[in-house]
Amino acid sequence: MKKSNQVIFGVLVSVMTVFFACAAGFAAPQDLKIGSNKVGSTWYVQAACIADAVKKAYPGMEIDAAPIAGGIGNLKLLGKGQMNIALTMGNNNLWAWNGQVLFDKPIRNIRTLVGGLDQFYVGIAVRRGSGIKSLEDIVKNKQKIRLMTVQRGTTGEASAAHVLEAVGMTYDDIKKWGGAVDHTDFEAITNAIKDGRCDVFIQALSKGHPTFTELAVLGKIDLITISKDSLKKLEKYGYTQSLLPKDSFKGQTADLILPGYRSTLTVTDKMDDETAYKITKAVVEGKDALVKGHKAFAEFEPSKGGSPENLGGVPLHPGAAKYYKEKGYIK
Repeated sequence: MKKSNQVIFGVLVSVMTVFFACAAGFAAPQDLKIGSNKVGSTWYVQAACIADAVKKAYPGMEIDAAPIAGGIGNLKLLGKGQMNIALTMGNNNLWAWNGQVLFDKPIRNIRTLVGGLDQFYVGIAVRRGSGIKSLEDIVKNKQKIRLMTVQRGTTGEASAAHVLEAVGMTYDDIKKWGGAVDHTDFEAITNAIKDGRCDVFIQALSKGHPTFTELAVLGKIDLITISKDSLKKLEKYGYTQSLLPKDSFKGQTADLILPGYRSTLTVTDKMDDETAYKITKAVVEGKDALVKGHKAFAEFEPSKGGSPENLGGVPLHPGAAKYYKEKGYIK
């Protein structure tokens, strides 16, 4: 009986160990859910494309897209160990690593697999007919404007605040000069611009962004940028100086250098080296299939997937570093 009880006890211990591991949020290495954003979002589609590339390269690996929390939320879940792989933004990675902007303390259990997966920009749209030519002029003239952003606590809103800081103003300044600031959703912003109730809209965008596309087609907005000095100031927050080619949106007749950032495939330091290596290899060598799945991957340069400028200051996972070194992409 004693031996039987010991066996039963051992089984119970094993079961409880697995239970508590799952309760803590860790998926098994071969059962992965890529944190992305809501169903139908660019990131959700991109995560599904990445999962397909990995499963094609390694049929035995179970990996799928999960419509979870977006860039900021994904990093916070990674930090808590409630997620083991996610899409994040390079600049968000920097904020998380340093415990700044939207993060109240550093998150240091994160590692990167692949960076530079696409290209996002901070779009600065002014209402056509508003007479606004630059944000710097608004500061110089203490001009009354109506500014709109998406909800606070998001990358888009934080980017808007950073752009304002770079040119020398804040939300409070805008209000002090008689203007207004509203943080709301895309539908409200679109209607406000159409009705002439919004002068400036600042938000993250990619080529083909639906809100910017609609407003540009309707002839309601002009896209502008900020000075070289202002762009330089944003580098401390992880933004790069990125080219949005002319004609990316209707009415955009010139190339624009805008603050930019790129998506990154980020994991925790709990991921084993073999899994990290396989996922990295599948993504880097699967660009053609990724592009067929979503055109945003056309901006991805596989040889630069492990380059520091694409990772937001977060170290490469050892498994990913092994792959890049084998390929000669990093030393």
